[in-house]
Amino acid sequence: MLLSIQQKFILDTLKKLGCVRRRQLHTLVRGRFQQDSFEITQARMDAMLRQLRMGTSDVRVDDGLVWLSNAQPDSRRLEAIDVMLELTGGKPQEFSASREPPRLLCFAYGGDELRPFSVASLDAAPAKLLERGKAERIVWIADSGASPKGLTLPPKHFFAARQPDGTHRFYGSNGP
Repeated sequence: MLLSIQQKFILDTLKKLGCVRRRQLHTLVRGRFQQDSFEITQARMDAMLRQLRMGTSDVRVDDGLVWLSNAQPDSRRLEAIDVMLELTGGKPQEFSASREPPRLLCFAYGGDELRPFSVASLDAAPAKLLERGKAERIVWIADSGASPKGLTLPPKHFFAARQPDGTHRFYGSNGP
């Protein structure tokens, strides 16, 4: 089966993340390929996913999710993808799911100098236990969506509080 560059990107994204919401995948594809002369509409996205699902036995599409057959939906990782899309305006230059708990997702964006970020789960480990790279910033999320009372974060750590509309409000650490 011949794949378009957009479909190759979709498969690569699914290999990196395992499972994504359809709207998240649409945002990533649009962010990567949208140009004035070529618009990634929802209809085009649906057609690409339908072709992938028919052409490969690995791609699954259902209930607003797209995943590879060997992946399981993970609500924490899905929220981490939302955080990444908000922080990068839907245009991360690099991203991958992390297999090192409490990290859920690693991504980078920026101009000439990429800025690395990780999204981590407070429910998997306390913020003080996660070491960060020199230039890395850590964004914490919690299953409740709200910041735990008395939470203090080390420098270059942030908390993403889930808002009722599904977006996030970001709170930073106090310190250098």
